[in-house]
Amino acid sequence: MKSELSFPEGNVKKSKLFNSEDLEKATNNFNYNRILDQGGQSIVYKGMPTDGKIVAIKKLKVLDEGKVEQSINEVLILSQINYRNVVKLLRCYLEMESI
Repeated sequence: MKSELSFPEGNVKKSKLFNSEDLEKATNNFNYNRILDQGGQSIVYKGMPTDGKIVAIKKLKVLDEGKVEQSINEVLILSQINYRNVVKLLRCYLEMESI
């Protein structure tokens, strides 16, 4: 995914990767009080990174092999669109454990 996000097409080149420490700080260690929404596949937290912006941080609950490609495609699409009714993707973080 890093190579895909580095392509100079659309807004993709503006994407910057978070690290896990940044996400934990921004969500107060994924605090329950920061949950904005939850679905079958993910939880969305209110995040406050060090730059002062208020953001939504989507964390997948369980990522099985069948969902990896789908999730990467979602990130790539969101990084390229700029539409008022769609949350703008500012950064992303991908950590994979052995499945």
